[in-house]
Amino acid sequence: MKIKEIEIQTGITSHNIRFYEKENLIVPKRNPLNGYREYTEEDVELLKRIKLLRMLDVPVSDIRECIEGKKQLSDVLTNRIEVIKAEENKIRQNHLLCEQIAAMEIGINDLPTELIDQIFCDKNAYVYQLEQLKKQDRIGNLIFLSKQVTCIIGWLIIIVMCLQFYFGLIAAYMSKPFQIAAFLMIVLLFGCIFWIIYCNEKR
Repeated sequence: MKIKEIEIQTGITSHNIRFYEKENLIVPKRNPLNGYREYTEEDVELLKRIKLLRMLDVPVSDIRECIEGKKQLSDVLTNRIEVIKAEENKIRQNHLLCEQIAAMEIGINDLPTELIDQIFCDKNAYVYQLEQLKKQDRIGNLIFLSKQVTCIIGWLIIIVMCLQFYFGLIAAYMSKPFQIAAFLMIVLLFGCIFWIIYCNEKR
């Protein structure tokens, strides 16, 4: 097979195929009559494997050593996992720092010197403190939300009971205009009580 056919079958450009040849990842045979490269099905399969590993950002040097039998693929991928974990940790830290600095809504010249010194001194410790504060904030928000839900459910039960009482007893002794006025006052009263509880819980 010619290199154009290999491009179509593997999705790898001829430039990259030549590069892999220079790096001794593949060694195609040459036609003794004209010296042209002739690729085999084995070359196609090997290129597909190389493409997969490059998609995982496995270094070319590691791929070569796997092909030559100097390294086990499992060992290479285990090392790659460790690198990815380190990158994830760095991204997570940078994410937290960006969130904190962006929340300050300040210019570059207004960045607090104390903050910069803390980060430079021990970035890991500082990010850990940020994570703990965020965790506390999430817990606090969950507690606040659970309190609000409990209050809403409680007040809904009370309102339903009062409405049952209203329609069962008061409606029998009041004219229509008074019934409507009483109903609106009850709704207004419960609305005010709920708002007061909500504002107090939010503080």
